[in-house]
Amino acid sequence: MSIQRYLLSTTALLGLGVMVSSPAQAQLDVSVSGFLGVRAHVGDAQEAGLDAHSFGLSNDTEVHVSARGTADNGIRYGATVEFEGDTDSGTQTDETWIFFGGDFGEIRLGDEDGASDNMKVTGAGVSAGTGGIDGAIFGVKIGPSNSSDDTKVRYDGSFGPVQIGVSYTPDDKNGNGAGSTDAGTFKDLIEAGVVISPNLGDGFSIKAGLVGGVGDDDTGDEDFETFMGGINVGFSNFTVGAGYGSEDWGGAETDWWNVGVAGSFGAVNASVTYGYVDEDATGNEPTDLALSADTTLMPGVVLAGDLHFFDRDTGGEDDGTLGVIRVRTAF
Repeated sequence: MSIQRYLLSTTALLGLGVMVSSPAQAQLDVSVSGFLGVRAHVGDAQEAGLDAHSFGLSNDTEVHVSARGTADNGIRYGATVEFEGDTDSGTQTDETWIFFGGDFGEIRLGDEDGASDNMKVTGAGVSAGTGGIDGAIFGVKIGPSNSSDDTKVRYDGSFGPVQIGVSYTPDDKNGNGAGSTDAGTFKDLIEAGVVISPNLGDGFSIKAGLVGGVGDDDTGDEDFETFMGGINVGFSNFTVGAGYGSEDWGGAETDWWNVGVAGSFGAVNASVTYGYVDEDATGNEPTDLALSADTTLMPGVVLAGDLHFFDRDTGGEDDGTLGVIRVRTAF
């Protein structure tokens, strides 16, 4: 395959260039994975701000090509390319990055999520279905504005039950994620996070996280600051979660909080999640309550759905009910 030859040659050359003292001689293992989901929505789509009729169908498809190898000095290295597979996709790829890892942690270079997005802990994190208030079709703000998939360097490390991460994104003009950041045009965005997830045993689990970010707009006249804390607690077949965050972009403050509870009932997972946002610049206070569920129809095939009761609070006809159902296969 041409993709395999490309990945093999480029990652091998990069490994030789960076690890001069210990050349990488192991053969890279190339694997292909991905997913394809077909979604249907019904309800108040226009009120939800979607450019869609009250009933509609849509796809979500990606093919992931991964190359992995280990050098003689024990350094793990490789690359991942996530191809968009939908016929109406405006981009060829989603995330594309190379990495080097070892006992020191892992360094990623390329178009990848930043630390604040990758490590956030929220009430939506317990969601069943397509994601609840962070759903596939509709949802509210549940985490900090971030660098999305803009080109960056990211470090992740693990020290027992503690995971840390930090990323640096020069600006939002590079990569296929260009301009996609929630925070608008920026430069020198530094994001960081820490997550603690101790092993409690006896059917109990806990995950607590704190993330944040600082940066400037393109002119340097306005500062951007954001932070968020959250916690997920699991016991028996149930999990509860909550998160709170705040950010300031050029003097305009936005605050948000979210909560969720989820449970497993035999072959069915279900959840209730709620999100509230207070936008200082607009005076809007959007909310969303989502009832969600999913079940495995057969190995690799999941049926999932969400029912949203929302109010975008932008004035006019902007509240209502929206249902989403999805069949998704992973390979």
